[in-house]
This record gives sequence, structure tokens and C-alpha cells, in this order.
Amino acid sequence: MEFIEQVEEDEFENFVKNHPTKSHFLASHLWGEISKTRGYIPFYVGVREKNKLIATALLLKKTLPFGYSYFYIPRGFVMDYQDMECLAFLTENLKSFVKKQKGLYFKIDPDIKLHTIGPDAVKIEGEDNYQLVETLKHLGYLHRPLNLYFESSQPRFTFRIDLKDEMDIIRSRYSKTALRFIKKAQHYHVKTFIGNQENVKDFVRLMKLTEQRQNFFSHDEEFYEKFYQIFSQNENVSVLLAKISLKEVIQILEEDIQKEEAKVEKNPVSLEKKKQELCFFKEEQQKKPSDEVIVSGYFTVHYGDKSWYLYGANDLDYKMTYANYSLFDYQIQISKEKGSLIFDEFGTIGDPKSENHLIGLHEFKKKFGGEYTEFIGEFDYIIRPFLAHLFFKFVPIYRKIVQKKLRKKVKKENI
Repeated sequence: MEFIEQVEEDEFENFVKNHPTKSHFLASHLWGEISKTRGYIPFYVGVREKNKLIATALLLKKTLPFGYSYFYIPRGFVMDYQDMECLAFLTENLKSFVKKQKGLYFKIDPDIKLHTIGPDAVKIEGEDNYQLVETLKHLGYLHRPLNLYFESSQPRFTFRIDLKDEMDIIRSRYSKTALRFIKKAQHYHVKTFIGNQENVKDFVRLMKLTEQRQNFFSHDEEFYEKFYQIFSQNENVSVLLAKISLKEVIQILEEDIQKEEAKVEKNPVSLEKKKQELCFFKEEQQKKPSDEVIVSGYFTVHYGDKSWYLYGANDLDYKMTYANYSLFDYQIQISKEKGSLIFDEFGTIGDPKSENHLIGLHEFKKKFGGEYTEFIGEFDYIIRPFLAHLFFKFVPIYRKIVQKKLRKKVKKENI
């Protein structure tokens, strides 16, 4: 076996994209290029045997004071993890590579299911990879504690939808609530479509509304523009949007009110709600320069045999149209049309009985019938124990301070 410190772009990308089991956009050359905008230095390493590439790793280097650094390998190695000889060889060579770069440690979080779990996050009979966890620990990796609420670099839990069936079968697994809300979106003539480079601005506008509402900070417009520019090669990304016509919604509401008033048994609560919504949309029509309003947007990545719902944002002023449900269904349909076999909802919480504020996100994603999935988690390979210990202790404090400043900045910009 031969360790390659710099695999050529085309060879690296072709290997990752076409790997039969571990293809992942976060392990791609494309993601390495995007990561430069976030202050990382990418390295594209690999293992070759008999002049054939058998493993790759995208190393993202983050520089620290005094010339030190740490490395993150998003979603782990692209390889056959059952090849213990290759796994050990790659680990040993990464240790030497990172050490030469004055690295404190390197982190992996493989895209590998830990075990089969039910909707209550309890293990049930089925696939498990506990032996691989023990193998990694035996090789010197430190298995990080279980996290339930997006505390790690990538989500530990997610929902995954099998796209091998026809869409009508896939939709039959949606909850009754999701199907009802999709039907309501159709009632209000919500239109879904694939956007282009110019529509990235529409998505960013929605994202800023979501940030302001939920008091968090994600990325600036430049990041999303760069993301689209890089991943739009070979149509690896879709900006999916949902829009409404204010004129059409007003007409539909007026007709609904007339039907409700004509009933012998009237529902005063429903009628009053419809009238309030009608007033709202008439006021919006007077304020808006255009009849059409984009109210929901998703960034969806298509790579290898999978698609991922990566970023999503909605204008909650129009939540009564349920455009986000219609758009999520459209997102799954587009992913299937792109040839993906799996649709990954890219993260949820690991405690479905929680009262955490993210439970709403969990319940929304759950409605689309995906398999509740837990990955094997994060593993650190420590190179410099003392300095790594200081880093792990003080960096969370530093990040909290930075996040607090960013929230204040966002809040100030929106005043």
C-alpha cells in the first residue's frame, strides 16, 4: 500500500462520487473548495494499492496560534471499513501527516449507521456496527460521548428516506398530517420550482428571516453564492423554492368564506380565522410590488447515490399556506428524479421525548416517513495530548463568546 499526500482532483472526485457505499458530498473535493471560504485549508489524501485508489480522506486544517492546528475529516474516510489492513495503514499515515503539520488531533465522524433504532431511539433487531466502534478504539481513536442536540460537527441522528420505490409508495409512508398539509398547499395553489443562481438571493432573504426569528447565525450570502457556484457543476445542488400568488390566495379565501357562510352548521372559529387571513393577504397585496411572493426555500445537494436536505428557510408570515410541506415533498421527488437512492434529511435530535426547542424540527421531519438513523459518532485521534486537552477545554467557551457576538450583530442589523 502507498499513502498519497495529494490525490489529483479528478481522481479524488471520481473515486468519492462513485464509491458504492461511502460516497458523501462532505468527503468530496467540491466540499474542500467550499471549506476554504470558512477558513479551512483542504488536503486530499488517499491510499493506493496496485496502482489503484482504495481509500480517500478530505482533511480540513484549521490553524491555531503558535503554528499549531487541528484537522477534521468530515464524514470520515471513503473506503471499505471492513478492510482492517487499509484502515490501520491509513490511520498510521494520517498520524504522521498531521504530526508534521503540528496538528493536535484529527477528527472523523463516519457516515455509518450504529444500529437499527425505532421511533423512540431504542435499539431494535437489525443492523449494528458496534464491532467497528471497538476496532476504531483499538486503533487509538477516542470515541466522543453521545450528543443529542447538534452539539457535534455533523448531526449524530437523522431521518433517511428510501427512494428506490415509486413516489406514490414513498408518499404512502408520509403521516396523515403531512398529506393533509400538502393538500392544503395545493388548495392555495402553492407553486414549487427549481431556482437558478439569481434565486440564491431569494433563499438568503428567507434564511435571514429564519435567523432573526430563531436567534441564530448560519452563513453570509457569499457562502451560499459560492456553494451554488461550486456544486452546480454537474447539477450537484438544487435551490428549490415555493411561491404563492397573493391575488389567487385572496380569491380562494373569499370563496372559502362564502362556502362557510352558506353552511347550515357554521364553524365560527374557522370562519373568523379565514377572515383574518383574508385581511392579512389584502394588506400584503397593497405593500408588495409584485403579486408573487417566494415563501419557502431549500438547498438540496445531490451527490453519488444520495441527496441531502442541507439548508431550509421559510417566511412564517405565510405559514397558513403550508408551502414548506409542499416544497419538502417536491424536494424528495426531485431527488428521486436525479437518480438518488437515499434522501437524507440531514439531522434531527436523538431524544424524541425531549422538550428541547428543536423538537418541532424533529416532528416535522418525522412526518415524511424516513428511517430514524443514528450514526456511530465522533472519534478523535489525539496527537499532542496536553495541548489537545487545553483546546477541548477552552474552545467551547470561546465559541460561545463568538456566537453571542454574532447574535448581537444579527439583531443589530435587523433593527
